[in-house]
Amino acid sequence: MEVIYGINSIKALLRQQEGGWEKIIIASGRGGSSVKEIIEIARQKIIPVEFYQRKYLDELAGTLDHQGVVGLCKSFVYADLDVLIKNRNKSFKFDLILVLDSIMDPQNLGSIIRTAHCLGANGVVIPADRAAPVTAAVNKASAGSVQQIPIVRVINLSQTIDYLKDKGFWVFGAEAHDGNNLREMDFNCSVVLVLGGEAKGIRPLVKKKCDFLLTIPMAGSFDSLNVAVAAGIVQYEIFCQRSQTNAVLK
Repeated sequence: MEVIYGINSIKALLRQQEGGWEKIIIASGRGGSSVKEIIEIARQKIIPVEFYQRKYLDELAGTLDHQGVVGLCKSFVYADLDVLIKNRNKSFKFDLILVLDSIMDPQNLGSIIRTAHCLGANGVVIPADRAAPVTAAVNKASAGSVQQIPIVRVINLSQTIDYLKDKGFWVFGAEAHDGNNLREMDFNCSVVLVLGGEAKGIRPLVKKKCDFLLTIPMAGSFDSLNVAVAAGIVQYEIFCQRSQTNAVLK
């Protein structure tokens, strides 16, 4: 079983996910309108709610801040790549898939997944090695978005990119320096957006697979942005371009 923790994450998942819950555990004495809402939704969906001393919740969640609410549900299941490809947002003519190369921080991974869901991406691809998997911490950082869009875990990112190219995708890699100005790129096509890890960015072998490299123009003195922030900026540029052209279906 997987431990889901945090009021907002559990509330969002309860609203969106019909099955897979074993039970909700609430710390004795924990109140508030959000907790009452969780109890009511669980009651409507016939999900058991149990009350325990906070120490038991601490043991389940470890060092993580559970806010007095923990859910137990089936372990996260990664999607198939072809399922992700078919999961195009119905508002757009073109696909958008994020490929994350060596993202190690669960908070960054969760934030990127949340933005991908909000801005209409098909889904997210992560590598099986040297990268953060989907965990309870990722789920919380994503505010439950890990359950809303397909997330694929692959052995070889380079081979996966080649496969996506064969499916008609153009591959854009985000670079801190020396890429094309983000604002000058044309994203009215099926896009694979590659984002590199926090320490070294996109690995050389993966970078060679990119058709274009892009850089976010900045006025400040820092040499790069946090990867989750950069992912949001680039995706929003893609979203805005498509909203201003016939790439959005009316």
